[in-house]
Amino acid sequence: MRRTAAATVLAFAAGLATAASAVAVPPERTVSEVYDADVTVTDEFFTKACGFEVTAQLSGHYRETAFFNKDGSLNRVTAHPSFRSTLTSPTATITTTDVGLDRSVENADGTISIFGTGVHLKLKDGPKAIGLWRLVVDPEAGELISEEYHGQFDVTAEGTVEAICDALS
Repeated sequence: MRRTAAATVLAFAAGLATAASAVAVPPERTVSEVYDADVTVTDEFFTKACGFEVTAQLSGHYRETAFFNKDGSLNRVTAHPSFRSTLTSPTATITTTDVGLDRSVENADGTISIFGTGVHLKLKDGPKAIGLWRLVVDPEAGELISEEYHGQFDVTAEGTVEAICDALS
């Protein structure tokens, strides 16, 4: 009798566990941006910095995945940028990638923590814009509460701009 009761309780518990996982909300994946390399634009920043015309082409996509709690509320969002950039001058062309993972989470106090990592620029035998960053923002006040950077993410940093201009000259 005890075995039958125990088996019944275990079967019922297994059924509940299965039912609970069956009602969990699956992640939602969306590709929010797709960039076509057939579009060429003048890169105003590098044209000014280099002293000659620099054009840019961008191809790739930006994909987001939203993850939900069992009650259906949003748990976190991850973003997956994946781009290939081509910069062209009258005498040279360089191509680099911009790939990574960004993650945002709403905190209990209503602020949002954003974590990002990736490669934003990598010149062959030259500088790299690679690193990790963490931000906390207050969406109600529209302000950045804290920021923390590790590595070098800024492609406009001193030394990087000069290396890009040199590679394009």
